[in-house]
Amino acid sequence: MKFQIKLFILFFTVLIAMTGCRKPAKESESEKQTKTTQPASYDPKTDPLVNPPVMFEPPPEDRSKIADDETLYLLLEGSPSTLNPIFVSSGYEFTATGVLFDGPFTFDKEMKWKLNDEMVESFEESQDHTEFILKLKPGYTWHDGAPFTAHDIVFSWREILDPRVPCPAQKPGTDEITECVALDDYTVKYVQSRPLATRHWNLLFSIIPKHILEKEKENHPDLKTGDYYNNYSRKPIGNGPYKLIEWKENDKIVVERWEEYKGKKPYFKRIVFRIIPDTNMTLLSFEKESIDAIRRLTAQQFALETNTDSFKKIGYKAWGDQWAFAYIGWNMDGSNPFFNDRLVRYAMTHAMNMPLIQEKILYNLATPCYGQYHPDSWMFNPEVKPLEYDLNKSQALLDEAGWKVDPDDGWRYKMIDGEKVKFKFTLTFSQGSSTAPKISAIFQEDLRKIGVEMDTRVMEWATFLEKIRKHEFQAETAMWGTGTDPDTGWNLWRTEEYEKGRNYGAYSNARVDELFELGRREFDTEKRKKIYQEIHKIIYEDQPYTWLYNEPILSAVNIRLRGVQLSPRGIFNFDPSFYGWWVPAGQAKYTATEKP
Repeated sequence: MKFQIKLFILFFTVLIAMTGCRKPAKESESEKQTKTTQPASYDPKTDPLVNPPVMFEPPPEDRSKIADDETLYLLLEGSPSTLNPIFVSSGYEFTATGVLFDGPFTFDKEMKWKLNDEMVESFEESQDHTEFILKLKPGYTWHDGAPFTAHDIVFSWREILDPRVPCPAQKPGTDEITECVALDDYTVKYVQSRPLATRHWNLLFSIIPKHILEKEKENHPDLKTGDYYNNYSRKPIGNGPYKLIEWKENDKIVVERWEEYKGKKPYFKRIVFRIIPDTNMTLLSFEKESIDAIRRLTAQQFALETNTDSFKKIGYKAWGDQWAFAYIGWNMDGSNPFFNDRLVRYAMTHAMNMPLIQEKILYNLATPCYGQYHPDSWMFNPEVKPLEYDLNKSQALLDEAGWKVDPDDGWRYKMIDGEKVKFKFTLTFSQGSSTAPKISAIFQEDLRKIGVEMDTRVMEWATFLEKIRKHEFQAETAMWGTGTDPDTGWNLWRTEEYEKGRNYGAYSNARVDELFELGRREFDTEKRKKIYQEIHKIIYEDQPYTWLYNEPILSAVNIRLRGVQLSPRGIFNFDPSFYGWWVPAGQAKYTATEKP
């Protein structure tokens, strides 16, 4: 019941559409609004619903004390576009596919790599750290009864590295494996060309069934197009503890415990993933007990809207730190005249009123963001301090960059190749958070004050993702979750990853490129720490992003649930996550066939 999830995941975008820009004004509409809607003081440390000990109670060894025929109703914030694990790219896709697929390697809530002992008989590593021999336990099968073997692992490695297969989240790290061969049906030999500190993580790639996905490879070498592969992405055959029962578009995904699974059986007979993108509807659904857990409450919901009698009767709240951050990414590839200038990027960050956003919108539940590494992480550089909100500094930087205010209309212009260009750009984002209009409006109004016009463009998730992958944006806003190792930032920040990875904004720094390479090769813990701390400092000083805030864990769970754990990823997407959740016998609310 481990899950095959790649190392760095894109959770979801956090901002949504808002009104267009007007001329500079003395006082913003957002400021006027927040004056009349100032929230009451809230301290989660004094909230009796937050982190009660009973919520964390581990499962008893005696399974007769656990409700074994119960259904768990979980929330997905959006509808997956695929359930083929090598192609997933959002947090809700990883969550849904994680229950269907299994593999020999995983990691725990502390982000530590480990073997899936239920599946692995033995694992050996050469003294020079370049060769690895994995021996699987026999008896594991795919959901259709076909044996799960070493040949599936070799096939998956080969297809992930096939340049015709578009799976950018899977390729980094996996491409360090130069040889992957089946010594017999249950033994795999992996070879990496050099000793790497990331050697174990490189082995953690998604595994797909060879006997199914090789059939149409000749006709559709991308494993993605064509009716055959489209059908598999909708009705996948996995090897995990649950098998797919139903996927109703934009409504729900239903999985049922696979009783033939050879590993430890999960405690819930059935999981129903309800697809509810509207954050207002999620809390209502929770209070009606149509869902048992919400991974991401808004700050307003967590602070204010859960203090109702209806919520207190059925819910607890989980709160803590997670290593996720919201950001605005600037396109620096030269396709716009603004953001390849570091002075301009600094000006944008100084114009972001994070104190106001923290107080009025985030209810002081989020923490300031110091760049891509969380302050609790081992690679964090304490020398990095956030750039402060300061419109005077912002204006001075724009003046220095040549963007001058025209006294006739109040907007900024610059002469470029003999043409007077107005500083007007578009911020692109996907449908998402209810806090987005307020955050974006504050930024928009402050930019207006200093003569910069910002338009906004909202897109459906898949369209948004396609646009930023093709670098067809000026500025985009989203949220990144955490990787299990800082090396997972390789495909975000390395120059070469503009073409093939997730370096959507064309960031390029030769020293950062060099340091990431050094970080992979360094085995000494302290030396490796210093490498990533230098990366942290350089990237923050370059400001390819305006980092907004670190997203806290703001979750809700039904009071009958036990075994919840918190991690830098939140309450999902680690081992065991909700596989370790359970309901005491006699407290079951829904059998596997009942629906609320």
